[in-house]
Amino acid sequence: MDDSTSRQHSTAPQTLYFHPDYLDAVRAGQKTTTVRFHDPVETGPVSLVFELDEEVALPGVVTQVTAKTFAQLSESDARADGFRDLAELHDRLRFHYRQIEPTDTVATVHFRLAKWVE
Repeated sequence: MDDSTSRQHSTAPQTLYFHPDYLDAVRAGQKTTTVRFHDPVETGPVSLVFELDEEVALPGVVTQVTAKTFAQLSESDARADGFRDLAELHDRLRFHYRQIEPTDTVATVHFRLAKWVE
């Protein structure tokens, strides 16, 4: 067996875990990005997993990943992520990532819902 197969050639989708509070916004298309810290993500197929009493997984596609510092996040980043404003996004990120600093690099992951292509 050849062990040289790289991750980029895998057909298995990656997984992005979400707080259950975001399920309705993702389903409605109001949340089309997620900001991640120390959580590597690549473009391509993704399973969007919401950890409820019964796990909910939605098929999606990561269309773009952009890096910037926490301090560089903008009002438009906040709205695309389903928040009212930048202050709310900052508060939520500090809740999820308690040690995050203004100079830390975050990844803005752009995604859309999709059906799996086989």
